[in-house]
Amino acid sequence: MENQIVHEETPDTDLIRVSMPVLETAAGAVLLSTLSWYLLEAGKLPKPFNATDIGAGGFPTLIAVGTIFATLLMIGFGVAGILSKEEAAVIRWRRPFYVFVTGLLLVGQAVLFEMLGVYLGVGLFSAAVMLAAGERRPLHVLAVPLALVAFIHVTFAIALNVAFP
Repeated sequence: MENQIVHEETPDTDLIRVSMPVLETAAGAVLLSTLSWYLLEAGKLPKPFNATDIGAGGFPTLIAVGTIFATLLMIGFGVAGILSKEEAAVIRWRRPFYVFVTGLLLVGQAVLFEMLGVYLGVGLFSAAVMLAAGERRPLHVLAVPLALVAFIHVTFAIALNVAFP
């Protein structure tokens, strides 16, 4: 008789199951509303002085239009999946509370970014996101934010001569 390893499925109490087409459609709708606001704000940026330049709002507008197009495709695939007769894939969302906390941290970073500054904001919030995502090794929680801040400083402040507030 062969030795067989049997994996018993343990009940997942901290788990949300969502149909992939429903998730694509719902997330796409939220993303589309955010991108629409982003596009409107990009349109308020100054126009270029030179006809061959794209101006301050050109790049954000380009990013918004491209991402809106991709988001509309995703929503279309989601709706097609919902209307389809085939069984849809189910996404298992583990630890939804921590995912929610991570989302709040990212929003908090955006809100407090100007007040904290680039280095402190990126350093503190990257460590907080790592903790919310489950990282518990102290060396990683300290070293990764420090390395990220050092990379930003070397790349932007030293190499590109960008002054951060």
